Amino acid sequence: MSWLLVVAALLVIGVIALALTGRAGTDKAYLPVTEPDLRPSGESGNEFDVVLRGYRMDEVDARIAELEAEVASLKLPLASQEAQPPTASD
Repeated sequence: MSWLLVVAALLVIGVIALALTGRAGTDKAYLPVTEPDLRPSGESGNEFDVVLRGYRMDEVDARIAELEAEVASLKLPLASQEAQPPTASD
């Protein structure tokens, strides 16, 4: 008799789990409306391969190194402008 209660409890838990995950019905009316993907497609260079626990770290590290180099190259003209003494324009 106790096995019948266990089976009934498992069935109830299963039905509740299916209802909570939205898999109980096959009607797609309950699916949320998705917005179109507005991200740029590949031209930005921010595309990484997806692996088991996120992105490939070597690709991420390479992109970070590229961005650091770009920031450093943008800082060079600013540093040279700051090093020059101000000139009188009168």
